Amino acid sequence: MDSPLKSNLKRLECHFTWDLGQYRNELQGLRRKMQDGEQQASIRLIHHYDLLGYIQQALGFNTEALKYLHKAESVMQEQGTEEAGVRLQVNKANLAWVYFLMGEMDKSKGYVEEVERLQRMHPAPPGCALHPEVSGEKGWTLLKFNKSKKRQAIDYFKMALKAEPERKEWHKGLAVAMSRAYIMSEFTPELEDEILQKVKTAADMDPNDLFLQSLYTLKKFEVQAEKNDEEVQSLVERSINTGNLEGLGYILQYFKNISIERAIQEGQRVHETFSTSPKVFRILSNLYKWKVFAMKENSQERKILSQKCIKMFEKVVIDYPDCVRGWLALATLHRYAHNTKRANEIYQQLLSEKDDLPPHTQQFLYYSYACHLHQSRQSRDKSINFLMKAAEIQNISEDKQKSIMILEQTVENGINSRCEEISQFLKRVLNNE
Repeated sequence: MDSPLKSNLKRLECHFTWDLGQYRNELQGLRRKMQDGEQQASIRLIHHYDLLGYIQQALGFNTEALKYLHKAESVMQEQGTEEAGVRLQVNKANLAWVYFLMGEMDKSKGYVEEVERLQRMHPAPPGCALHPEVSGEKGWTLLKFNKSKKRQAIDYFKMALKAEPERKEWHKGLAVAMSRAYIMSEFTPELEDEILQKVKTAADMDPNDLFLQSLYTLKKFEVQAEKNDEEVQSLVERSINTGNLEGLGYILQYFKNISIERAIQEGQRVHETFSTSPKVFRILSNLYKWKVFAMKENSQERKILSQKCIKMFEKVVIDYPDCVRGWLALATLHRYAHNTKRANEIYQQLLSEKDDLPPHTQQFLYYSYACHLHQSRQSRDKSINFLMKAAEIQNISEDKQKSIMILEQTVENGINSRCEEISQFLKRVLNNE
C-alpha cells in the first residue's frame, strides 16, 4: 500500500507520472541527442532542463538530475510570468519525485505542497482538464518518444489549443506530432491532407522558423508532388548562414526524394561548413547508406562504396554509441562488403543488450536480423523465428508490419514446412491487435 506522500506524488502531472519508460538505451540516446542540440536548447530551455533532469534520474544520476531541475526552476523564477508559474508545477513535481526517490521525504513533501499552492494560483481554464502550459509541456515531452507516445502528444496539443487557439508553440507541436505519429500503412489521402494542413498552419504562423518551413516544403512535395527546388535551396543557405540545423534532415530528405546524388551534394556542402558537427556527419552518412542500399546486389561498385560507408558509420557509432540504427546500418554494410563475420558479431552484441531496448527498437533489431539471416543464407528457419519475435511485440511499427507481411507471404507460398505453425501464430497475433 502506498504511503500518503507517494499517493500525492502519483497524482501530480510531471515526467515521472507520464509513463515515459525506463529503457536505458532509449534514455541514453535521447540524452546524447539533447546534449548534441544544446545550442538550440535556449529556445525551450525549461523543457530541455526538465526532461534532462528526468533522464538523468532514470539513469541513476540523482545529483545531475537535481542540477538540471534546479536550473529550470531558476530560469522560471527569474522570468516571473504566469506561464513560468504554471510550468513550475511540472518542474517542482519532478523535484518532489527525485527527492522522494532519494529518500529525502521532508524535501519531497515540501515540493508537493509548493505544487499544490501553484495549482491553486493557476487553475486550468473552464472546460480543460489541464492548464494549457501543462498539457503543452506534456505534449512536447511525449513527442520525444515512440509513435504511441506521439499519438498521445497529438491529444495534449489539441487540448492546449482548445484553451489557446492562437498559440504558435502548440500549433508547431501538433504539426510535428502528426507528421511523426503514423506508419506508412496507416496513411490515407484524407490523413495526409490533414497533416499537410496542420503543418501549413504552423508554418504560416511562424515564417522565420526554419524547422517548420523545411517540414512544410517536404510535406508539400510528399502529399501534392509540389517541387520547389529554389525554395529548398534557400533553406539550405539559411541553415548554413545561421548555423540553425534543425530542419536539415527534412531539407535533405526532400532532395533525396528527387535524387540521392543531389542530396549527397548538398549534404557535403553543409558538412564542409560544419565539419565538426556529429549531427551533420550522421545525416550525410545515412545518405551514402541509402545510395549503397539502392545499388545492384553483389556489384563491385556496391562493395567499394560499402567499404567507404563502413568507415563513415564506424565514426557515427563512436559519436552515437546508443544508436541502434547506426549499428544495424554498419552490420548491413559489412554484409554488402562480404564481411559476414563482422556483421554477425554486431548482431550478437545488440541481441545481448535487447532488454535495454524499447519495444520499437527491439522490433527493428529482430526484423533486421531476420533479413540478414535470410539474405546471407545462414538460416531461414532462424529468420522466421526472429520475424515472429518482431511481430508478437505489441507495438505499432513499420518493422512489425513488414515482419507480418513476410510471414503471410511464407504461408501463401505453401512451401515452408512450418506453414501451419506460422498460420496459427499470425491468427493469434492479429487477434491481439
